[in-house]
Amino acid sequence: MLCIQGGRMFFMEHVYAKSGALRRVHWVLRRFWRNVSDCDLCRDTDLDIRSAGFSNVDIQQFDALELIQSSGAISLLARLVVPHISGTATK
Repeated sequence: MLCIQGGRMFFMEHVYAKSGALRRVHWVLRRFWRNVSDCDLCRDTDLDIRSAGFSNVDIQQFDALELIQSSGAISLLARLVVPHISGTATK
């Protein structure tokens, strides 16, 4: 996350899958992933940002499908870290 002068924060973050098999995979891998990447696969970052008291929050969700369609190890890792969010939050 990046916060700039004037009270606006720009962010792009991985978020916890909302349901299904990927959510279960995130739960199983969370401790390992946190140790190797300093990232929590099971964090509902979008909910944290919305409840942080900003006056305006604009969030878009995306899956970075261009990474998933590539081949090899990058594709495998990309499948584990979808979905993502990006947007702005204003103080």
